Amino acid sequence: MSKSEFSEDMGIEYLGVVDGATTLELDLEQKHMSRADRVHGGVLFTLLDSALGRSVINALPAGRGCATVEIKVNYFRPIQSGRVTARGVTKELTKSLGYAEGEVLNEEGKILARASGTFFLTRSMRQEDRERI
Repeated sequence: MSKSEFSEDMGIEYLGVVDGATTLELDLEQKHMSRADRVHGGVLFTLLDSALGRSVINALPAGRGCATVEIKVNYFRPIQSGRVTARGVTKELTKSLGYAEGEVLNEEGKILARASGTFFLTRSMRQEDRERI
């Protein structure tokens, strides 16, 4: 799967499927910090959205895609530095929707955040703004 310019700018590294989960990693930098000098919640949200979405895409036939409909994130602990790992697993696919769950872990394996998300399934990776299935 090709890397998006957004993921590249964020510094997200796609590791593929590891132990059954779509896995991403990120080395934290100053640009990921909030004004409170800890990782901004939006960074962890982005990692989860990417891991869950990629897990859904990995479960689809080649060439299909998805778009985020809804994600719920629970944040458990802050982090200021190091490397974080996001893991996503597809739990359910219907004709038009995918559902996935995932988590972000610190280097010690402690859960920083957990998410569940629903994704609209598309016929192709790239689609027109008004595509309907």
